[in-house]
Amino acid sequence: MSFVTAITPKEAFELLKKDNFSVLVDVRTLEEFASIGTVNPEEFNNRMVLLPWQLMPTMEVNESFEDKLNEETTKLFGDKAQEAKIIFMCRSGARSYQAANHSLMNGYKHCYNLTNGFEGDINDSGQRGQVNGWKAESLPWEQK
Repeated sequence: MSFVTAITPKEAFELLKKDNFSVLVDVRTLEEFASIGTVNPEEFNNRMVLLPWQLMPTMEVNESFEDKLNEETTKLFGDKAQEAKIIFMCRSGARSYQAANHSLMNGYKHCYNLTNGFEGDINDSGQRGQVNGWKAESLPWEQK
């Protein structure tokens, strides 16, 4: 039986840069992509998929998640898509774990959960992106 592997933001960034058989899947909502920003994937050949695990406003699980993930990973890796290293990321690590576990149960062999996600934990002032996570590690990101 396989398990979801935890990976830190820095480890994920290094893996994505070094291994062309890896991809970052950001599972936050469309609204989060627009208002908070996204990873800038230029340093790892733009191997990133923006694919919400849950949809606003109800936060119901995205019924087309599995089909869209299969479609996107097949574009990148062909018939070996389920063997790729897939790093799932959300705001703080909870939704991405759910998506990674779901994908593992649906045939993907190497599913990683990005610890602390894009923004990480809340600091003493109630702000995210300062304590831990992708942004706090000063890894490449952008807001459009």
